[in-house]
Amino acid sequence: MARVGTITALVVVLSGCPPAAAFESDTHFGLTQWLALQAGFTAAQAEAIALGDDRVDSGDMQYIDLALVYACVGSDDDAARHVSVHHYPTDGPVPGAPASRNVIPGSAAAYGPANKILKTPPRLAGALLQSFGEALHSLQDSWSHQGVADVPNLAGDLIVCDATRAWGHPKSRGGWNSHTADHTKDWPADTLAMAKATFDVLTQYPKIAGGDRSPKRWDQIRPALDGFIGAATKKDKADWFVAHGIGDASFVADTTLKDGGPGFDRARSRRRLPQLTTMESRQAGVDADALEFFSRFFSQWISTADFDAVARAFGAPLTERATRGDSRTRMSSQELAAWLRLWRLRDHGTTTDLAHAASPLSARQIAAVHTLGKAPDAYVRYDAPADALFPLVTNEKDASPLLPFIVNEAKSSGVTGRRLVATAKFRHAPYDAVGVVAEQIDGRWEVISIVSAVDH
Repeated sequence: MARVGTITALVVVLSGCPPAAAFESDTHFGLTQWLALQAGFTAAQAEAIALGDDRVDSGDMQYIDLALVYACVGSDDDAARHVSVHHYPTDGPVPGAPASRNVIPGSAAAYGPANKILKTPPRLAGALLQSFGEALHSLQDSWSHQGVADVPNLAGDLIVCDATRAWGHPKSRGGWNSHTADHTKDWPADTLAMAKATFDVLTQYPKIAGGDRSPKRWDQIRPALDGFIGAATKKDKADWFVAHGIGDASFVADTTLKDGGPGFDRARSRRRLPQLTTMESRQAGVDADALEFFSRFFSQWISTADFDAVARAFGAPLTERATRGDSRTRMSSQELAAWLRLWRLRDHGTTTDLAHAASPLSARQIAAVHTLGKAPDAYVRYDAPADALFPLVTNEKDASPLLPFIVNEAKSSGVTGRRLVATAKFRHAPYDAVGVVAEQIDGRWEVISIVSAVDH
């Protein structure tokens, strides 16, 4: 696959980057690390396992697969299967009808990767700790993602997603555009069952270099988990970890919980990703004028606090919208500015209900966005626009350069002109994908909508 070739070419670059530190990072990194310590692993071994677990959530290039790209504006069976293995383990067919690929917590499919790696010869056990963590990820997600995958519904029929490929949080767990499925406080029994399963597998891992491990008993560690499970903010989570021997709890900054206190905006360096150096895209097969338009749009969106000016410059004028007769799918300049504000707000946990609200936003919601933006230091800022985005690559025949966004033709009904979607991931919202929808009218590109999907 071309993406594998791209990643291989990046090995030298990645080796100089700091290592990466769906439940979220509080579980996949923090809890996994703590459980490994209780299972008798050394501090370095426990951290290696946690790194391998957490990096599956877009913490390394080969794990970034965006539902907006592989199931909504494109059709990529390999990516859909890749997401299934790591986040939605199932015995059902992929692609396949959602009901046929149900996710069952603790199923054979969920345990499959872990059971395979438990057969590792002892002489290799020390070298495969991060792979062991990767295997634990799918087991853990079988609890948070249990049920039938929901299908993204992006602004009605603005973009039509393929139900046979799309993976989204089940409706019973909050739905495709909600982070609820991954918040431990909302699922105490499931979180406890997941922790027990994780601990049991950890205790079965082969001894490393002939060394012995002395795991604690489950009933010794079980009472401490109530505080972790019930912690409702980043601060609460960080306090629990520090109180239980994990001195550096900065990884909680990546969660979608409310901050609950200051200091949770600078801790995203654990992700093992190369740095984008430019907002100029070299994506193959996309017209230069479209790439230039989206590059200017993202650059200004990330750089400015004058969101109204960006909306006026890149959106469709209200008078033109009225004459076209398609205002249902086109945001007003006021609403577009509100969406631009929402996705630049620093504390995504506070804004998540609005950021994942159905379009169009009501006047009351737009007013609420303005209010949130008045708080001191409300907006996240970056030294350079390219610093704000995850690097992405396309999964095409030829190797892809690093891209700030991926542009695809939109699959939608009733469109007479060209419609493109530029999909990106913000570093301050690592569990979401954001799509900028633009149409070309009379030779001019215009942003008509901002869409998003929970994605990890």
